Amino acid sequence: MKRAVDVVRPVLFCIALAALPLGLPAQSDVAFPPQVHAARRARLAAAVDGAPVIIPGRYMIRSAGQSKQDPNFWYLTGVESPYAILVISEYEGGRKREVLFLPQQYQFAGAQYPMAEQRFRGAAWNQPIRRLGPGREAEMATSIAETYPVDEFAERLPDIVGDAPTVYFASEGGRLYAPPGLGKPLSYRQQLEEAVTDLLPDREWKNATPFVERLRLIKDRHEIAALRRAAAISVAGLVEAMRAIRPGSNDLEVAGLMEYVWKREGSTRSSFGPIVSSGPAAVSLYTLTSENYNSPNRVMQDGELVFIDYGAAEFQMYTSDICRTFPVSGRFSDEQREYYEIVLEAQKAALARIEPGVMMIEVIRAAAQVFRNHGLEQFENIDRMGADRVWGILPSPTYWLAQRGTLTDYSGARGTGVRDLGHHIGLEALDSRDYAQPLTAGMVFTVEPKLYIPEKGIAIMIEDMILVTQDGYENLSAGAPREVGEIEMIMGR
Repeated sequence: MKRAVDVVRPVLFCIALAALPLGLPAQSDVAFPPQVHAARRARLAAAVDGAPVIIPGRYMIRSAGQSKQDPNFWYLTGVESPYAILVISEYEGGRKREVLFLPQQYQFAGAQYPMAEQRFRGAAWNQPIRRLGPGREAEMATSIAETYPVDEFAERLPDIVGDAPTVYFASEGGRLYAPPGLGKPLSYRQQLEEAVTDLLPDREWKNATPFVERLRLIKDRHEIAALRRAAAISVAGLVEAMRAIRPGSNDLEVAGLMEYVWKREGSTRSSFGPIVSSGPAAVSLYTLTSENYNSPNRVMQDGELVFIDYGAAEFQMYTSDICRTFPVSGRFSDEQREYYEIVLEAQKAALARIEPGVMMIEVIRAAAQVFRNHGLEQFENIDRMGADRVWGILPSPTYWLAQRGTLTDYSGARGTGVRDLGHHIGLEALDSRDYAQPLTAGMVFTVEPKLYIPEKGIAIMIEDMILVTQDGYENLSAGAPREVGEIEMIMGR
């Protein structure tokens, strides 16, 4: 029997490797035990049939704390050190070989890197904190048997890879833009990939990124515990925002209040930039408003709705993504309540379909059917409504139901203005939109039906983080009120 769970349970998880002492501290204060990362590397090696795999970390030099480690590299190592590179291959006879290239203890250190005066590298005020350098300490902390300076990567790589005909590299998707007539711009990861393929010619090169990201779709108990905590912290911020919102509040003020609560509860950063938009300002996609330096900066007016897609505290590198829509005055108008209840009904219909073995397309269609049942399909007809008045109804009932669209060709990917119902979430707020396999216990994704009505200045979204369990689902963010009566009661206190 399918069961929905909205409770927080303590979670303990340990993967024992006989060669490693239990309780050995990981390199980072937010990493999982090294045995967990080692088991993930073993699964990746099996997925690529033992072929060599190169997984670079992130550059992160002088990032001023604005970058965190590359999620795929972190997933496999738990190492924060900048410019690190992981290589997995096989010895003769099929025994797995793992090699980690790390910066030297003082390499890249210093506010004026590269520092001309080498003696200052060892000064007391210039010592990296918790950085791993190559050597025995790193090998014990990571359970990776071989560690070398990153400067030796090019020299040692041919020997590590051997004569393997196929090599995997964790490629970076997308390309940077350059005006016509200029050379192609490359990120650090893309430059490294070009250099590595030149270093190892006459090989077949394949992309390792899809293999790692597929492993990341199913969360283990450590990950679920971190996501639960991130969601709980985010919920606390949203509830505090509800209590504070009133006509005259500024969007930025509310965003700051939530961040204060998160940090008080143990979250060091947000998963993404603040999305707090009131009134007509909410009827615009965040990807556009975020171009502006002061995107959340508007005084809320009586009678408006405020759209908060900023339940987004991180915990132990794991993200959150929760959205609620509240009435600024504390009470919904009749019209606002009508549309809000439709969106809530769509979300509940989607949740009711979630259990192992179900394809995500069926969850999406369940939400879309609600919009269609309420006669909203006519308002997304751009020919009838016009570009300046057409509603945004996500997921689109026309596309998902009338056209029987498939997830391999969903129209959001083709730029026709229609999106689906959510996304996987984990080390990134948008982990993936890979719904090629049926829902499986351990998957965590968002369910976020939306409704944009430009002519009325109404934007409504209700978003929750959903864990697929063995017999149904658990709403990790259930503590954030979503029923009209509960919202009005809390805001009226």
